[in-house]
Amino acid sequence: PVMLLDPELLQHFVPFLGKPASAVLYLSVFYGTDGEFRFCECGVVFQLHYCLTRATSDWAGGQSFFSRKDSIRTIYTSLQNELRKLVTAGRSGAAGNSSHLEELLSHLSEQLSDFVQARMEIAEFYEKMYSLSSQKSIQSVELVHSLECILQKYSSRFHHPILSPLESSFQLEADVLTQLLKAQAVISEWRFLPSLLNLHGAHSKLHIWGQMFEKQRETRKHLFGGQTQKALQPPHLFQWLTRLKNALLAKFSFYFHEALSRQTGPSEMKALTTKTNPDYCGKISSFIRKYDAQNVSLIFDNRGSETFQGHGYHHPHSYREAPKGVDQYPAVVSLPSERPLIHWPDVIMIMSDRTAELNTLDKVVHFYDDKVQCTYFLTRPEPQFTIVVIFDSRKSEKDSHFLSFLNELSTSLKNSKHFASLKPGSKG
Repeated sequence: PVMLLDPELLQHFVPFLGKPASAVLYLSVFYGTDGEFRFCECGVVFQLHYCLTRATSDWAGGQSFFSRKDSIRTIYTSLQNELRKLVTAGRSGAAGNSSHLEELLSHLSEQLSDFVQARMEIAEFYEKMYSLSSQKSIQSVELVHSLECILQKYSSRFHHPILSPLESSFQLEADVLTQLLKAQAVISEWRFLPSLLNLHGAHSKLHIWGQMFEKQRETRKHLFGGQTQKALQPPHLFQWLTRLKNALLAKFSFYFHEALSRQTGPSEMKALTTKTNPDYCGKISSFIRKYDAQNVSLIFDNRGSETFQGHGYHHPHSYREAPKGVDQYPAVVSLPSERPLIHWPDVIMIMSDRTAELNTLDKVVHFYDDKVQCTYFLTRPEPQFTIVVIFDSRKSEKDSHFLSFLNELSTSLKNSKHFASLKPGSKG
């Protein structure tokens, strides 16, 4: 069975690793996603030890298919070719006098080959996420479907007890990513309870994953008995997933601000939202004070939504008559106070007349109404959501402060920055 390898004992096994590659019995060291060294008897041959260690630790440590030199793609392909050779050799010798160990080696190699293929497809999935960062909107539902297809394909393909650390780490990563993408999808549909449950599920699994690193933060001796000490850091993949979770938590707190505010007082709610990154309500409030804006609202277009019932959680079997007229465009968030009803017909008219512009990437729509002498700035971060800034005076459509604020807010709500940070070298 697979066991944790005490660094003090590793030195006793070093002689085994120097045996010729033709030997059948080896001790192979694996570096799992949880950061622990592991070994199993009857593992793959020593020449695969380096490849598998690199393939697992480099992906968790930050390399990706984007790298040109010694990329993960090259490592995975080489490793898979070697594993397939072992599988073929094992099958050709099955009719002969192959030992139990040789049969096990062939069986493990076949499952490891499936594991490597699964990792390659997950890596390509991350590449797909990166490519979506430059689009107007990210279709999270389609991403969830693609990821679930990969999971279903490899759900029982590397199930041997010896490979349980690889299977469990792969499943843990996939579960976290799936729930985060589901959370992003349902938040964009303004569905409170599914958003909350998926965020909680992802948070719980990330906590379990993070505990594995916390246990190793205690300083320990060098692998071969030296006195060098080093605190282990979580891999880049774990850190990226944590940042994505935090971004979605901030978005959830913003989109469902009114429902959450009902559960606590104003001062405590402000203290809680200040901890989110970014703090959307704080940023908007600062903008309003600095530029004397009359109102900033996030509007939800619920036309065609059969499940819309308003802010917060509603029992699935409760009935509410479908909204009509201006009520089809409720203010999800309105700062510094309730939505200005006198302006709402004008806002809806602009949204209707300038739909094509609002659906354009990074487009801010400007409109000045001579009758009421008010200026409106609108942008659309997601298909069903529009941000409007209202001034009770004339403002220039080229004002860089207003344009940059709305573009930054819209980009942040789309989470495109986090998808773009999947490319190595980015600072996200």
